[in-house]
Amino acid sequence: MEASKISAGLLALIGGALALFGFINGETGYLNLGLASLILSAVVFTFKSSSYVRKESVDLLLKSQRNLADSLLNGLALEGKTLYIPPYENLQDGGVFIPLREDFDLDPARLDENSAFITDVPDEREMGLLLPTLGKELVEKYEEYLEGPLTSVPEVESVAGSVLKALGLAKRVYIEENGKEITVIVTPNFECSPTNCERFPCPVCASILRGVAKASGEIIAVESFEETEFGVEIRAKKMGRVEEWM
Repeated sequence: MEASKISAGLLALIGGALALFGFINGETGYLNLGLASLILSAVVFTFKSSSYVRKESVDLLLKSQRNLADSLLNGLALEGKTLYIPPYENLQDGGVFIPLREDFDLDPARLDENSAFITDVPDEREMGLLLPTLGKELVEKYEEYLEGPLTSVPEVESVAGSVLKALGLAKRVYIEENGKEITVIVTPNFECSPTNCERFPCPVCASILRGVAKASGEIIAVESFEETEFGVEIRAKKMGRVEEWM
């Protein structure tokens, strides 16, 4: 039982006893003190725990981001599924790229940290939206926890699981490699409906996939997000190193 509920129960018990004693003996002071304790117990009982308040705050923030994402996807008519780009000369921390078309092409030489809308390209298939910072801060937290750079996918699974659990964002992170195929299962601690996440993810999932891209040194292309009994299952695949796309 939560501490707040135990405290409320004790206050109610003491308040009831004081109020009864005051009423029987005509002691107004005890009666008032007892009534005050009963009122206070009711207030304490209705307090939300800090974990609930944190969860509610995260839900609200991610709902706002989801609304923004839907507006961008619809307004820019972005059709492609997200690419997670590892760090290289133009993007020192890597980035998240949402292609305009499903049959995309990628020219990493045209990407940089100061660009968002990639339109000045010879082929429409190279157009898209670049999000250099989405999930970046969480990746930095992973490496801070690890006390070094991410160098393997098992490291990403371990540190992402620990950091996200400590932050109250996820209960579990599982990552499986099978050749070029990547499967990620995230059990979030917030309301999550993976609609359009393969085209515009939340920062939590983005950070995990950015971590995988950085650790493997390869571009990671998302294939699907699906809600399962274990959480959100993400299927993705390695698309080769950045220099292979130059």
